[in-house]
Amino acid sequence: MTAHVTTAGAKPRGSHRPRSLTLAPLLDQKHMTAGDCGHKFARLARMRGAGLTVPAFFVLPADWHRALTLPLRPRIDALLRSADFTDPASVRTAAAGIRELYATAPLPPEAERRLLAAFDEVIGPAAPAAVRACTAGVHGEDGADDPFAGLSDSFLQVRRAALVDRVRACWASGHNAEALLYRHARGLPVDCGGPDGIAVAVGVQRMVLAERSFVMFTCDPRTGAADTLIAAGLGLGEGVVQEKVGVDHYFLRGPEQRLERVVAAKPERLVADPRRPDAGPVPQAVPPELRDAPVLDDPLVRELAALGRTVQRLFGGQPQDVEGAVTADGRVHLVQSRPVAVDLRLRRLWSSANVTESFPGPTTALTYSFARRFYHAIFHDLYRRMGVPARTLHDDEPYLERMIGLHRNRIHYDLESWYRLHGRLAVFPWFRASWESMMGLAEGSGPAAEPAPCPVRLVRPVARVVRLIAGHHRSMTAFEGWWEDLIAGRRGADWSAADPLARIQDHREVWRQVGNHWGVTLLNDSVLGTTAGITGRLLARWAPHEGPGLLSDLLCGDESNRSSEAVMSLLRLAETVRRNPRLSAALRAGPEPGPELWRAVRDGVFGEEPRAAALEHLDRYGDRGLHELKMERPNLRSTPWTLLRMAGEHAAAGLDGPALRTAELRVRAAAEERLAAALGARSPRLRLVRALLAALRRAITHRENSRYFRSELFGYSKAVFASLGEDLHARGVLRDPGDVVHLTQDELFGWYDGSGVSGNLQALADVRRAEYEAPGPDLPPGFTTLGPVRDRLPRGPATTAPGGHRDGELSGLGSSSGVVRGTARVVLDPLRPVEPCADMILVARETDPGWLFLMLGARGLVVERGTLLSHTAITGRKFAIPTVVAVAGATTVIPDGALIEMDGSTGIVRILTPPPDQETGR
Repeated sequence: MTAHVTTAGAKPRGSHRPRSLTLAPLLDQKHMTAGDCGHKFARLARMRGAGLTVPAFFVLPADWHRALTLPLRPRIDALLRSADFTDPASVRTAAAGIRELYATAPLPPEAERRLLAAFDEVIGPAAPAAVRACTAGVHGEDGADDPFAGLSDSFLQVRRAALVDRVRACWASGHNAEALLYRHARGLPVDCGGPDGIAVAVGVQRMVLAERSFVMFTCDPRTGAADTLIAAGLGLGEGVVQEKVGVDHYFLRGPEQRLERVVAAKPERLVADPRRPDAGPVPQAVPPELRDAPVLDDPLVRELAALGRTVQRLFGGQPQDVEGAVTADGRVHLVQSRPVAVDLRLRRLWSSANVTESFPGPTTALTYSFARRFYHAIFHDLYRRMGVPARTLHDDEPYLERMIGLHRNRIHYDLESWYRLHGRLAVFPWFRASWESMMGLAEGSGPAAEPAPCPVRLVRPVARVVRLIAGHHRSMTAFEGWWEDLIAGRRGADWSAADPLARIQDHREVWRQVGNHWGVTLLNDSVLGTTAGITGRLLARWAPHEGPGLLSDLLCGDESNRSSEAVMSLLRLAETVRRNPRLSAALRAGPEPGPELWRAVRDGVFGEEPRAAALEHLDRYGDRGLHELKMERPNLRSTPWTLLRMAGEHAAAGLDGPALRTAELRVRAAAEERLAAALGARSPRLRLVRALLAALRRAITHRENSRYFRSELFGYSKAVFASLGEDLHARGVLRDPGDVVHLTQDELFGWYDGSGVSGNLQALADVRRAEYEAPGPDLPPGFTTLGPVRDRLPRGPATTAPGGHRDGELSGLGSSSGVVRGTARVVLDPLRPVEPCADMILVARETDPGWLFLMLGARGLVVERGTLLSHTAITGRKFAIPTVVAVAGATTVIPDGALIEMDGSTGIVRILTPPPDQETGR
């Protein structure tokens, strides 16, 4: 048999037949592929080629393994056919037989000579190497879909004399019992035949003498959040990866990279024994002064996190699991990177930033369902205007429908949907940062930024944007005219006389038109943000001594708009109160004004002037008020006495509309003088800035108008919904008309038009009201979930420190989300029979790939040792098994057979009841 060696990469070939063994040029990394050399080594070659510090290595591609295996295949296949994959002992027996076949298989002399020659050139005749296996091919190890973590063998401190034997052992590890079980569980072939069969590449890499070692995730594997997690220990990396030493955990959370740490005791470390160079890593006592000290200082943690982001960008933004070492000189060496075993399709990024301005605090079902429709309608119109094809919009319906979510009765943005939808716009990379700022998000909060498209693809989108901006003022003016025509006959209308179904039909007609017009207001927001950004940057460059206050002063005294008109109308009402001693006295006396005082004002008891001013304000601006977008919050038209309270407060404060306007114009005039002095009275710069300011003032006016129109739209809908609540109360369907806010819009309309699912609306309202009145604790402003959202909502900090315990409760590091309750099975030796039970929660000191048989049969995993990045945690996440690691004393504190509950998010494990024999005193 002949074979072929490659050093950081053979050119890809289409055939899987064994080929002659010839040596490729050393350190030629350009053509290494995962099919030839496995993902592990192809990634290392790419990292080294990108200039990252990766120790030198060469690779025996998978064809070596195929060639060696060809004469062994009949006996390997026979052993595999004899294995019963429901019996761990049977699989281990087959694996041991296959390992023996590899151990005695001869390697042709020429192949051995070339292998040793490559070792001498790349590693050095007297230097040690790390020899690692990696399954290659379609379903190779360290791929994005299947990590196969820890299932192939690795050997450290390998000397030249032991190289051939270690290479054979690596080939044999493709048929380790754990690897066979994993492939069987994943439905993959367990033989060596065909492109899907087992094929093992072997990498030989120069050892670095690690003083400290680390494993780093560039995202939180439990949630998919863009946090950096680092597990670090003293000595060689095998101690960290295989959980043989104490490990510190470092967390850099959020876009601001907030640093948290959990420092562990480190009594031992793994080192290379110079007296026994072939013994591999051996334990060594850690000096007392280092045992409780952090492995990494803060600057090094941040350096590693930045390095992790570099690696992630190199691999297209896919979160990475990076292993590395720090040598005595402080240099960081990367020895591996693989994709984190996280299905990002299941990730959701949630944020309440910005949205709380519109929907603060707990929100009812009606408000939420109505708001979902609003976001859907207006953004559909926006994307249509921006040129997104109709078919694409149809395909994106699931994202348009879930732009917001409701958690503990509070509205949050579903940012995954926002980024997905905005990503349809070719120009989004240009304005992503300003959009994130406008949304109240830290820059970089979302998924990895897509690269900007090539200039040719931008021609048409940019031309469309230019046309939209050029005609934007006309479009907004037309929008304002359309809205006034639509709402004029509906503003403050009494809907009680209309048939309920006619009210619903009118509402649908309004929303049909909203869906064809409202998107232009979102374009205005973009124009406003862009113009303000350009103007601010020019002023900072041309008038730096004036500071940022100049721009705000220049925007004083802007054009009149509906929002400011509502304020001026209220101040005019306050002025009539000031001029009316009897009304002023009535407002100052006693409790807050109520319906009785309002009826007196309405009926002219205090004169015609306050009556006319109050009714005029309600007619024109009755939808403006506190929390005006929430259906459960009455507007001024429903509670007009609150208008009297506000007017009384303004009257008492002496606020005067004309005086405020005069002061505003005075500030602007002074700012205009400062601007002219800074830029030159007749300079082109001044003309440009004034043109931008004029455009900016127009955009501000349009925004304030559209925001008031939004208040009217919600007020109109609120009136229709309230009238339907009254109707359902009169019919005996609802106990209280106000219960209508605890129904969704579909449930409410469906009761009348025949599309509803349940006729028992009161039962639905009762359930919703209970949730609304007891929504639970606040959630963080931003958080991430992975998988079923309700299962993954943040539950708050653990009640005890990781690794601690108190009566009936232990805590560790939550590593795979989910809350389960079951029977504890304390297992100290996985080879001994375990009493089966359907609800087993496996409790162990530590695990390795050999525990996979037991893990797959467990509802949960509780382990004393381990990290968020360990094999136990990775297995739990891969197979959706709730997992908690680093639970100190778990095997001694938790009785075998006890009923326990564990939370894979918070890391809390609770002992609920003792085992049956303890309960009965046996």
